[in-house]
Amino acid sequence: MRDPIYTYCREVLPPSSVDQATSLSFTRAGASNLALARGNVLELYKIDLVLKTASSNDTARDEYQYNKNSLGGGEEFDLPMIQERSASANKRPQMHLVGRWSLHGKIMDMQAVRGSKQQGGVENLLLSFAEAKMALVSFDQGTQSIVTESIHYYEHEQLQHKTRNDEVSCALRTDTEGRCVAMRIYDDKLAILPLTTGNDEARPYSDSYVVDMRDEAGIRGIRDCVFLAGYLEPTLAILHEPVAMWSGMLDNAVDSLVITVVSLDLVRRSVSTLNTVGRLPYDSRTLVAVPDPIGGVLVVGASSITHVANGTVSCISVLNKAAARGIGIAMVDCIDDNNEALGLVLDPHACACAFVGPKTAALWTQQGFCFLLTMDGDGRLVRRIVAKQVAGSEPSAETHAPVADTWDDVGVVPSCVAELRVSYDDDSGVSQDSLLLFVGGTAGRSILLEVEDRGSSDAIANGDALMDIDADLYGESTAMPASKGNGNKQEASDDRYRFTVYDELLGTGPIVAMEVGARSQASGGNEENLELVTCAGNEWRGRLRVQQRQIQPEIVAAFDVPGAPVRGVWTVRCVTEYNIGGVMQAAADSGSLSSLNDRFMVLSRDASTAVFSVGDELAEMERTGFFTKGPTICVAELLACTRVVQVYASGLRVVNASGRETQSVAVDAGQEIVGAEVSDPLVLLRMSGGDYVVYEAMPESSELRLVSQVPAILGRASHVSLFRDTHRVLVSNRDWTESNRDLHVVSEDLDNDDEFDSLYADAKQQQQQRRKRLTTQVGGKRQVKKKRDDSHVGASLTDGLGGPLYVAVLLLSGDLCILRLPDFEPVWTMRRFDSLPSTLIPSAVDDDEGSEESQGMRLDQVRLAQLGGDSIETLHLVALTTAGELSVYRAFDFKSSGDSMDLALRFTRVAHDVFAYEPEYERRVIRAQARQLAAYAAWTEADKERLEERAVEERLARERAVEKQRREEAAAVADWGEDSDDEVIVEAPKPAPLVVVLPVEEDDLYADADDSRDVFGEDTTEYEKTLLTDAEAAQIVEEEVDEPTSAVEAPVEEEEDPLDLLEPFVRAPKLTILENVGGYAAVFVSGARPALVLLGSKRYARVHPIRILARVPSTLQPLGTTSADFDAVAAGLLTPWRAVVGVARFHGSGCSHGFVSLGQGGTLTIAGLPASTSSTLRGGMEFDSPWPVRCITVGTAHPGIAALGGVCFHAASGSYAVAAASMARFRIKEPNPDIAARDANAPTGADQPLISEHERLELSTTSVPPSISRYHVDLLSPVTWETVDSHALDANEHIAAMETLTLDAAQTATGCKQFLCLATTFVLGEDVATRGKMYVFDIVDVVPLPGRPQTNRKLRLLYQEEIRGAISALAELRGNLAVSLGSKILIRSFRSNESLESVAFLDCQAWVRSLAGFKNFLLIGDFVNSLWFAGFQEEGPTRLQVLGRDFCNQLPVECADFLVSGSQLELVAADAYGSLHFFIYAPRDAHSLNGQKLLRRGEYNLRSQVTAIRRLVAKPLSGGQQACLVATASGALYVVSMLPEKTFKRLHRINTQLVHGTEPLAGLNPREFRSVPIHQRQYHAPRRTVLDADLLVPLYGHGSLSLQRETAQRDGTTADRVLRDIAEIERTVSFF
Repeated sequence: MRDPIYTYCREVLPPSSVDQATSLSFTRAGASNLALARGNVLELYKIDLVLKTASSNDTARDEYQYNKNSLGGGEEFDLPMIQERSASANKRPQMHLVGRWSLHGKIMDMQAVRGSKQQGGVENLLLSFAEAKMALVSFDQGTQSIVTESIHYYEHEQLQHKTRNDEVSCALRTDTEGRCVAMRIYDDKLAILPLTTGNDEARPYSDSYVVDMRDEAGIRGIRDCVFLAGYLEPTLAILHEPVAMWSGMLDNAVDSLVITVVSLDLVRRSVSTLNTVGRLPYDSRTLVAVPDPIGGVLVVGASSITHVANGTVSCISVLNKAAARGIGIAMVDCIDDNNEALGLVLDPHACACAFVGPKTAALWTQQGFCFLLTMDGDGRLVRRIVAKQVAGSEPSAETHAPVADTWDDVGVVPSCVAELRVSYDDDSGVSQDSLLLFVGGTAGRSILLEVEDRGSSDAIANGDALMDIDADLYGESTAMPASKGNGNKQEASDDRYRFTVYDELLGTGPIVAMEVGARSQASGGNEENLELVTCAGNEWRGRLRVQQRQIQPEIVAAFDVPGAPVRGVWTVRCVTEYNIGGVMQAAADSGSLSSLNDRFMVLSRDASTAVFSVGDELAEMERTGFFTKGPTICVAELLACTRVVQVYASGLRVVNASGRETQSVAVDAGQEIVGAEVSDPLVLLRMSGGDYVVYEAMPESSELRLVSQVPAILGRASHVSLFRDTHRVLVSNRDWTESNRDLHVVSEDLDNDDEFDSLYADAKQQQQQRRKRLTTQVGGKRQVKKKRDDSHVGASLTDGLGGPLYVAVLLLSGDLCILRLPDFEPVWTMRRFDSLPSTLIPSAVDDDEGSEESQGMRLDQVRLAQLGGDSIETLHLVALTTAGELSVYRAFDFKSSGDSMDLALRFTRVAHDVFAYEPEYERRVIRAQARQLAAYAAWTEADKERLEERAVEERLARERAVEKQRREEAAAVADWGEDSDDEVIVEAPKPAPLVVVLPVEEDDLYADADDSRDVFGEDTTEYEKTLLTDAEAAQIVEEEVDEPTSAVEAPVEEEEDPLDLLEPFVRAPKLTILENVGGYAAVFVSGARPALVLLGSKRYARVHPIRILARVPSTLQPLGTTSADFDAVAAGLLTPWRAVVGVARFHGSGCSHGFVSLGQGGTLTIAGLPASTSSTLRGGMEFDSPWPVRCITVGTAHPGIAALGGVCFHAASGSYAVAAASMARFRIKEPNPDIAARDANAPTGADQPLISEHERLELSTTSVPPSISRYHVDLLSPVTWETVDSHALDANEHIAAMETLTLDAAQTATGCKQFLCLATTFVLGEDVATRGKMYVFDIVDVVPLPGRPQTNRKLRLLYQEEIRGAISALAELRGNLAVSLGSKILIRSFRSNESLESVAFLDCQAWVRSLAGFKNFLLIGDFVNSLWFAGFQEEGPTRLQVLGRDFCNQLPVECADFLVSGSQLELVAADAYGSLHFFIYAPRDAHSLNGQKLLRRGEYNLRSQVTAIRRLVAKPLSGGQQACLVATASGALYVVSMLPEKTFKRLHRINTQLVHGTEPLAGLNPREFRSVPIHQRQYHAPRRTVLDADLLVPLYGHGSLSLQRETAQRDGTTADRVLRDIAEIERTVSFF
């Protein structure tokens, strides 16, 4: 009997498309917050002013603004507009992420509502969901999370009247005075939620009720509604359609819409009609409220914008020539045709509008164009609406090409817009008002921009004088206004308003297509080098998103140090001192510490230490003052980088910049140092007996002094870490109470004051502000400047060192304490920290309780760190367990219950999706290190000499290869000549390769590790190992010695291995703070699965795994083997993980702000982060996102104008092919009448030629032709991501399918080859027969252009064929090409590589939407008739036969694919509503009717349309396990795999506990969220065979340890067993 099949589903990448946005004061009174809805994810931001350091680019951008004007003769010139710069200009608003929460329901809309009096003026957030639900949530400052205040549910059968709820029915509208909220539900019903205005109410709302507008006001067919301002009662303007209209009724009724203004009586719950305006254009869709003094509403339609006020229509502005057909005769006098020449056709639901002035509104269209709408008139009477474009291409252009020499950063395809009005004080203390707009985008990009009204200031009179003179001389310019951008600031302006983009959000959605390829820089083609490439955007704008779950650092050099394996690495800076006037002082040109290069690199071995000097080359120092005759425990900087302290088992040494010893300290006899923590000027040592010893560096003598006072609490410590509060963000309870007392007084006097100032003003600015006023605005809140009294801190700990010093102590009992130095005074204590709760709240710890050791403690190390750089004051706590589980906490100020001098500090957990659980890592590393030591000692003298000769030969060979390449490049340039017309790109000079100089001694270099004699002799020889940079280095680091010369015995069985008894020599630190790595202050997490915790511009901690290539040093390989055929893991020399055992900062001439990592085999790798966020839109890497992502512009030379319809990866060439399109006007074509008449009597049949078309003349009724995509196939270089070749398609030819398929090829040795197959369809109108084309391309190697090695690939068209009908899908089936042609399936062979020959066919019923092949099986997804499962017979007569199908013929299948696990096969189908359905083919099951019926196994609702499914071979490869990646339109990514029965049942029971036992946010049901809605369900009740892991994995991945144990015990198992199950699953599906 076949084993039952169970499915595992989890979201691996959250939705990224911004659907809704609203501004409010959510975190505290007066705060400037922004709430965003991304599918089911709620994100909360706060707007802060960040002080930016002016750069050269910023200076040029701020001082000059160019306005390009076109003269009559076509001459162009630039007019510089000189502007004064001020210090306040460097304060730029930025969005800082406060928190993000995943809800169990898609957010349809949200609005801000007023809170109760107890909340102190804080606003609440009202969320609406599908199925007519509302939830009111508030922000809890004590836990930094959201709390559900109320739930309002209207899904009752008596309210549903022959219709279901949809997206339009969930829109929320808030009264301008905050008196009520209205939500449209089923049909024409409104749910009204009254909001209380009295201060005595405990809750901010009253009981809600439902109003049926059909019965109360006779309103039918509601399209939109909006609240109006200036009325005593809540007044609602409703746009509705009494009689349903469609385009075929335009001859009878063109003005069918009506606006009815009604008044809501919240007490009597009644509705009164105030006035009605009829005869509005039929294509009107949305309403926009107009502020005073004009008032009224703007009615936005497809072809017109109408202003209605006081029951009358004052102006109808037409946007194109066809608009007049939708306007009745009665409204002819109101027509304004000033904008008719624009030729705009709007989609009101895809547009966003916001007022930037009393009479001016900014309108973003569905194409991404930005217009300023200015209303001109007298009082409330609008005579005309003037539309002026400020961003995007010209809408009337033929190809929608961008305007030359302009930036298009303001142009965003909108989904929503939110207005934020903030104020701040400039440097002179004058209050400045600023208007910010957040424009949410549906094409993967959202922006935060500032709108400056220069008409009300002196800017036009002074700064814009030249523009005014130009206008007087040449009149009003009709050219597009210029917009410029540079760095993080882009500008676009007209004569009065200036738009400046200060911040942006990048997303991966909506995903149009998805492909999985391999990194070109990676050496090897295994599955770990995969990268995810998606097409994000819509038909107007699109970009490629290249993502990998793990950071791929740019390797500068990787080398093996001769000698015993390296166990630890440290780099230190040290400044040379000079005797100036009898006083030793550092060099005056030393600069800041962050800009100093590293001076020494210290490497620790099992029995020795090596010291390297870091400069232009990395050379080992023969004679130095460092201790070298034993292992090193720690090396760090002291006394402002003028001294270096080295800690080893028997003592300490202090060394100066020249490497000479200045002090040596020995520990007591019988004691050894086993651990050390250093933070200038303190050195904290842990002794072998468990005690701690503290030394302090004295600036006067530059020596260490023993500190006698050490608290007893350190004797119970499990781990300690020092932390210096550089930015002084920690405050006491007394200071916090004083600040919040003043805050409460100010908030009562000035309610909802949005004024705020920067957190980051310098000391001089802060002093000036203190003199001017007592309080200041910070992030939208008023608070007193934090007073910090440092009198209790020793002078040596604070003077010139940047803040007080603290020590975090993790006790054996599981408690966490923070002590203030130098008195070791406890200022913060947390009981049972080892349970890792979601919020760390301080509590008292008794001495008796603290002495007890925790039995189940899994914590290993903790560390406090300030992440993000010098300008970001964010404190984080990073905790690591012994099994590698990582928890990250963010600190925030909140009063504790302790003493007044205790810290007002709490921590909240930062959610991340990095799952790491390796409990066997520590033990296996110890065994591997012991075997490495034995393998190294087994080498003979002859082997050492051969290895040295081999290294010299490799160096000489590399030098010859480099010289040969240089000669070839010089000869190629000479052949092309200097006057060549071809474009030659001169690349920037590459940085000099890092040279590693290692001393080699023939006799002593490879001595036994126990030999303690000095290896630095007089007869040493040297050789150089030069490693190239970038992509070449990634290949060189994988090269190994071909003939290693030693033998290693096979590993002994684990149960009998005596090496298990060994202990590690030194407890290595796993949490390393990197002050600056690629511009980020980060924490590097070493271990089995290394990760990087960093903070970007959004101030939200991101945890990204980092992968560094691992290899086996030549000294550890057995005799007669190579690195390719030697399995170091099987030999026990390496662990199966790509572990990193040590890491240190590296900053030098060869690598700027990078790091050096130490692999488990002793290999050193110097690397840096890829190019980061400064050039993200131009291809840079963005780390401030859930996954590291790069944005690639494809299609045209201008960013984002072209749409992307598909992407394919060609594995043979490593290149990507994309289907790009640019928008053009649609030209109607029809059959040529002459040819049609001549062929009228021709016989019909399959051989009848196609009738050629010609362009139809434009008629008066087609004055506004639609736009259509003009497609072309681009071939991209995987290195530079630039287009190296392109193939343009015919007009009106659309790409329907594009795949890279492996087909049979008789010309190749293997009998198969990978081709690029393209299927197109001609869209010529409903009166012309549809036809398509089939293309087969090959990607060939060519000679690249000089200086452009990436142009070595070209597209070669092998075959094209014109076919009657539209092709919708392609697939590969046993080396043949499967083509879906309407309702037919054709199997065609391309064996001859000259033509496609049909070998089999199959007739389906309706329209085939998806094809997927696996071995001899073909899965067919029909958009009307569900799923078909067919088999292909090759032997005998070839045929395609249906094996089974889904008998439910009402499932619209969009995508389908196979899911394989060993011998089990499951079918996955995604419908048009965003649900996954799982089927099996079981011919032996009685319910399957001998296999004719596919049996349904389960369902899983994604709540977003599925756009692509990719099947990948999962890891490990045993058993043929496979998994599917599912991409959705919201930008989310899901993984689907199969589970064993026992694992599924265990995890399903625990998941059920979480569903019923965990309080969901907003009162939503997790099980209902993943269930298919009843009105979409075509089957019976779902079977419980699908595991939703979205609750399970976050809890066991980085959740509370106590909750893990509790849920596991209820199920009768252990947390370790559950963690092992999840870890095995996650390892299987971790592709990137």
